[in-house]
Amino acid sequence: MRHHDELALDRLSQSQQEEVFQAFAPNENMRIYGHGIRRRLAPMMNGDRRRIELVYSLMFSLPGTPLLRYGEEIGMGEDLSLPGRDSVRTPMQWSNAPNGGFSTAPPDALVRPAIAQGEYGYQRVNVATEQRDSNSLINWMEHLIRTRKQCPELGAGSWQILEMDEPCVFAHCCEWQDRAVIALHNLADRACTVTLKLQDDKHLIDVFGDRQYEPLSDDSDSISLEAYGYRWFRVNRIQ
Repeated sequence: MRHHDELALDRLSQSQQEEVFQAFAPNENMRIYGHGIRRRLAPMMNGDRRRIELVYSLMFSLPGTPLLRYGEEIGMGEDLSLPGRDSVRTPMQWSNAPNGGFSTAPPDALVRPAIAQGEYGYQRVNVATEQRDSNSLINWMEHLIRTRKQCPELGAGSWQILEMDEPCVFAHCCEWQDRAVIALHNLADRACTVTLKLQDDKHLIDVFGDRQYEPLSDDSDSISLEAYGYRWFRVNRIQ
């Protein structure tokens, strides 16, 4: 989760950096500057849609202003044969036309080549194809962005981390102008149920999640989460 070319780990301890490297950049050519990763998110997550969504749901629910680097909305990959940060600076993949629809010039005339081979080649990963698929990443991302805009509490509000009875669940609450949104993210590869205590006159309304969950009853304090699941709730007062 970063806003620039490489995922910089320089603020982590040496042991923490090594842990991240082993998980997301096990090969030396995936690393840069001794403390960075020159990869895109989708291949770092092994193309696992659940984990990709989890990461972006977390990023968009945290305080501040989220920013997407071009290509992340369709799950573009990287070209590790290119030097340095050029690995994640390949042309935007607009369609399955030559050069990914980025340019009609001969491929060898491009400043950097489009990704044309493998799982992340432009023939398979491109804007035009994904826009026609209601279950695609780009359509999910548009839904995420719309939902984020409907929840100003997340960007402008004061926030606090909530204690959970499951250590794999990261939960936080953002409050703004007498309104509140709670976000839960299950970082584990197993489903779980957590308990969330609310004041007697408050109840939760699902506003965003990894799937359509059963509606919560007003007196329920148990919340289910799928493996790598996420749920955003608006906190409402019982009328």
